Amino acid sequence: MDIILKTRRLFICVIAVFIFQNSAISHEVLTPKDAVAELLKAMQDNDAEQIRKAFADNASQEYERWYKRKNSGDRFKSWLESDIINVHGQVIEPALKVSGNQVVVTGTYKNNDGYSSPANFLLVVEQGKIVSWTMRYD
Repeated sequence: MDIILKTRRLFICVIAVFIFQNSAISHEVLTPKDAVAELLKAMQDNDAEQIRKAFADNASQEYERWYKRKNSGDRFKSWLESDIINVHGQVIEPALKVSGNQVVVTGTYKNNDGYSSPANFLLVVEQGKIVSWTMRYD
């Protein structure tokens, strides 16, 4: 009887450790580089759900030179749909340069509408989610 009780306790401990390890892994916070790399991969795959998941709820977007106002909230979501997801926007041959929580992405931005332009994007990442995307121009 004692051996059965010890076996059950051991089994429960093994299950508890397994559950704890898996929950810790699934809640791991991405580094800024990994968060941006996942966004770029989702853009390449035109995976709308993953693109949306890359951003924090309070994310914003702005054009460095032309507009002094950031798109946030519903305007950000609308911009993401129209300018990235619906037109399969992606960065060809992206290069990433990381400094703290900021990631600069360069390469060539292309979409299915025939638009192509040098990419120079500054993305800010907090707690594994992108909170800001600035289109920069040389």
